[in-house]
Amino acid sequence: MKVEKVLEKISTQGVFSLMSEDFAGRQMTIAEVEAIFKEFDSFWMYQGDPSSERPHALLKSGLHSNGFINCRAVLDYPVFCMLFAQEMLKIIEATLASNALRQIDGIACSAYSALDLGFCLSWLFSQKYKKRIRHIIVEKDKDGNPTIIRGGLNITLTILVINELMTTAAGSIQETKDAVLYCNGKDDGPFVFETSFVLMHRSSDFNLADGSLVQPVFHFDIENFEPDQCPYCQAGSQAIKPKHGNNWQLLHGLA
Repeated sequence: MKVEKVLEKISTQGVFSLMSEDFAGRQMTIAEVEAIFKEFDSFWMYQGDPSSERPHALLKSGLHSNGFINCRAVLDYPVFCMLFAQEMLKIIEATLASNALRQIDGIACSAYSALDLGFCLSWLFSQKYKKRIRHIIVEKDKDGNPTIIRGGLNITLTILVINELMTTAAGSIQETKDAVLYCNGKDDGPFVFETSFVLMHRSSDFNLADGSLVQPVFHFDIENFEPDQCPYCQAGSQAIKPKHGNNWQLLHGLA
């Protein structure tokens, strides 16, 4: 189905009328992604020039930003989790050679928003490439960072690392990759593909902190700023955490 028809379908029939067949033979576009996420009130970007009258986003990393994407609000629904897993699979298949796809033994993702996405993607791989494929969960530590894999992993495994969102090079994708590489402590870990994949890429970095490549499914031109270099702060705009209290409404100008 053409993009215009999909957008019309969302507008007239609702977002739950969408089917994977609507995107058959092509990649979902940014316009379609934004339309879906906006239906869940999970996408925000600062409108216009920086102003003291409108706040901007304070991220978990401490950076300030002119945009925010709440993936969990969409991926909590299995139908959309599977839909976006299918979109991620298209990019993975276009990036990796066919023999590499057949070598994958497990797909690793971090808690919490990426968990169901990782499960759906693992299921798709199990149906198409290898039945014996694992969904590997990297749990968060006391500081909220994905670093824990209980029991370690067999060193003979070949692992693909994915995530739902990337903001910084040293963020949760790098932490997830490191968790897999060092899951056995001082002993060797499994093999991890150098390229990692992310569903929603809102970063200026296309490499992780270790220099390895990140392949996005969807890229958004959302900017991040150090607090002392933030043009929004310089204009008198307040930096607020989007998920706290009624801050989401404040960002949208509804409170």
